[in-house]
Amino acid sequence: MAFSNASSDKLYGLLPAYIRERDAVQGEPLRALLRIGDRHTDAIEADILQLLADAFVETCEPWVVPYIGDLVGTTPLFDESQVQDGDTAQEIFADLQGPRLRAPLALRGRVDVAKTIYFRRRKGTLPMLEELARDVTGWAAHAVEFFELLRWTQWLRNHLRTQAAGTVELRNIERVDRLGGAFDELQHNVDLRPMSQSDGWYNVKNIGFFLWRLRAYGLHAVRARRLGAAGDFRYHLSPLGNSAPLFSRARPEGDDAGLATELHVPQPIRPTRFFADMQGYAALPLPKPGFTSLYGLFDALPGFNVAPAPSIMVLVAGTPVPAENVRCRNLSTWSQPKASNIGIDVALGRLVLGPDLPAGPVDVYYFMGFPADLGGGPYARRAWLMQTGLAQDVLVVNATGAPGTFATVGAALTRWVAGGGRNTIIRIGDNRTYDEALVIDTGPASGVFLAIEAADEFRPHLLLATPLTIKGDRSDFSLTLGGCLIEGRIDVQGSLRALRLIHSTLVPGVTIAEADPLLPPPPPLAIEPSITAAAIDAAGAPANLHLSVELAFSIVGPVRLPDHAEALVALDSIIDGVGAPAIMGVGAADAAGPPLRLERTTVRGAVVVRQIDLATEVIFDGLVSALRIQVGCVRFCYVDPLSRTPRRYRCQPDLAERVAIETAEAASGPLSPAAITDIRTAMRRRVRPEYAAEPYGQPAYLQLSLRGPIEIATGAEDGSEMGAYCHMKQPQREANLKTRLEEYLPFGLDYGVIYVT
Repeated sequence: MAFSNASSDKLYGLLPAYIRERDAVQGEPLRALLRIGDRHTDAIEADILQLLADAFVETCEPWVVPYIGDLVGTTPLFDESQVQDGDTAQEIFADLQGPRLRAPLALRGRVDVAKTIYFRRRKGTLPMLEELARDVTGWAAHAVEFFELLRWTQWLRNHLRTQAAGTVELRNIERVDRLGGAFDELQHNVDLRPMSQSDGWYNVKNIGFFLWRLRAYGLHAVRARRLGAAGDFRYHLSPLGNSAPLFSRARPEGDDAGLATELHVPQPIRPTRFFADMQGYAALPLPKPGFTSLYGLFDALPGFNVAPAPSIMVLVAGTPVPAENVRCRNLSTWSQPKASNIGIDVALGRLVLGPDLPAGPVDVYYFMGFPADLGGGPYARRAWLMQTGLAQDVLVVNATGAPGTFATVGAALTRWVAGGGRNTIIRIGDNRTYDEALVIDTGPASGVFLAIEAADEFRPHLLLATPLTIKGDRSDFSLTLGGCLIEGRIDVQGSLRALRLIHSTLVPGVTIAEADPLLPPPPPLAIEPSITAAAIDAAGAPANLHLSVELAFSIVGPVRLPDHAEALVALDSIIDGVGAPAIMGVGAADAAGPPLRLERTTVRGAVVVRQIDLATEVIFDGLVSALRIQVGCVRFCYVDPLSRTPRRYRCQPDLAERVAIETAEAASGPLSPAAITDIRTAMRRRVRPEYAAEPYGQPAYLQLSLRGPIEIATGAEDGSEMGAYCHMKQPQREANLKTRLEEYLPFGLDYGVIYVT
């Protein structure tokens, strides 16, 4: 039904020229009429094209995937169409590019249906099972037939097993270091226990599926953090100055018939693996390629070879350090290498320079581990950028020195002020560290918004010398921070309409930089809040009456807002009190904060607020006190039983207590008050959040522990976990894998799902 190839005026363009001329004389009423028809014909054309696209699993709408799956006879899996999370972000952030602001899910229903016939042709083979696990879950996977790792008594006349070593070769440190892991090659005694996360692996009929939940995020051209004064040789690769393991890049497998190796999965680089990699390069004959399996150049530079899939690279004073000069070191005591060599500790993320190298600056390329696209990170988030069409100015910040760009955020803010404070987007296009003191005065601004955001797939580091201060009494002005890693605080001294953090991090506790071990330890500092807002202005009148602080996929420390503010909204975020109350008011020590609306959020620390309008799938890891409990609802959350909240629906540990009491009464009749108290106490001790890592800066930050209570790990409305990682749908991904293995696993074999990270 395509009438014309024109982008507009399709029907009008088909009319004879003399009719269009007469219509132009009369003010083009016919053109306006036919444009209405164009809208309807465009809708019909789009529907016809989509019907054609729906015939193919690669291009069809999500609702069509189950119907195509029925044609090939596949069992439906939990997929994107069954996720009922609300569209709160779409409602709040209407000025973002979008069109879809839900978190990208790794539920692979479409891939599963598309590859059904492909999998059935290879049914039962180990590489196929490994590929199935990877495609269905979206995690890196490695399958192991454990009978291959059993110690056998050799029969020299038949079925000689040359790969089965009778004893462990202790001199091969790298091989011994893989003992008990996914890539273990040593021989084991048989284990007759049922398969679990940590034991029961080594048996004839067992196949293990090792899964990596953490992701590896590549950081390009990041400024390493010097530990001491200028000229010191000690550095942390992390720009925050903390120790954290370096991750290897997850490479795609080039051979469908092969199995994954350590180079194909995102995991912390083992020091013995890195040492063997450097030793192997040193033994190569000349000419050497210039890169190893792990170390090499990420981007092209004259005179250097780009590595095919590197995980680490170091540049000193702008010059790449060649692989010949890289040493694997244990830098727990910060020892300096010789000459122009550098030492890298992949377990701690530390770096030292030899005495013959210049003192810096040091730029590094490496991969960090994290559970999800949350907080400031170098991942794709194009939909979460501001619409440039709404801004009168778009100011670009980078280090290129190109005309029209700015070298610092402060310079861009100066240009914003000089231009009259119009509606402006300041977009940062690199991963540099910006050591600045920023002050934003909204009073003289002619516009109603300012956005400071990172370009897509970048994560700039804002190292604030002083708190980011916001001045001016503008209850109609909004400030947006997007995609940034901010080491510092935000202090709203004036009045705002909205302060928005989107895919950003305000480092909990302000900084996590490690102290110099050669200096006396500094005195402990009080925990400073990440966000504060004034309750009264200079004249003594209430300030920030209309302020709404809105967080989406962000990480912040303690928040202190006046109780008369509009709201604190957090979607898929983390609010970490770092040992202090997480959310409170300003002024008095027990002052209440504003109304809350939290969805899929983890809150660590006490919460004191005026009221909770809505909390769904939230982990309140601390006592909650709401002054008004007549309004609002708390649903599918973990809440301390002693908390004061609005009505709760299917919250933990309340639900676990009720189920345990009902089960006990069904078995033995009515219970005494003392027995009921004992059951409640036992449930409250057991059903509480446990994390794989609690300090910010560690790869598994606030990821739920595998040994934690199942009630929290599957306590969300759709059966996923509570808290900030609810959108990952990890229980459903595991359930999808088990469903598929029931069909594809060879008869008589048992399997185990083993999480490496």
